[in-house]
Amino acid sequence: MLILGVLHRGDFHPYEIKRRLKNAMVECYIDVDVGTLYYAIRQLEKEDLISAVSRQRVARGGMRTVYRITAKGKAEFRELLHRQFAEEGPVSQTLYGALLFLHLCDLAHVEELVRRRIAHLDERIAKLGPIRKALRPVISTGGEHLLRHLEKQRLLDREWLKGLLADIKARRVHDVADPRRLRAGSSYGR
Repeated sequence: MLILGVLHRGDFHPYEIKRRLKNAMVECYIDVDVGTLYYAIRQLEKEDLISAVSRQRVARGGMRTVYRITAKGKAEFRELLHRQFAEEGPVSQTLYGALLFLHLCDLAHVEELVRRRIAHLDERIAKLGPIRKALRPVISTGGEHLLRHLEKQRLLDREWLKGLLADIKARRVHDVADPRRLRAGSSYGR
């Protein structure tokens, strides 16, 4: 999904894809290993989701391939993107990557998916009270800390999702202000 999302901006070689993912702070929540990236690109090409559009000579005499997302790739990307919003699990594991491309979503569809996630979290939060009460006579210190963490994490995720939902409902969803600043040479690490 990340590679297809980056290629929505234009045609890029794998090194540029990795650099753009780094600038999008992907490394904060997922490891983008170069070997894995090249393997994923080969797989996407085999599935006709991306295609090689040119080869460029690099300074050290090698060649690099520039890729473009195909129409099939765009359709698959959108499906993957929407599937992330429907996925169960902590937002850090399911939504962080999808958020980079929120502006490419069907916002009405994603609005409904986020509402469902909030409702599901409400159910999971409500279940913690009875569990804590039932376990009170036998729970260990570690078990109590575990329950507290689960409750705090779920409450935090719910509040965060409510903020996301508010922006989606108000249609305050946009791409970066100046996509040209994402080009080679800019990096948050500099």
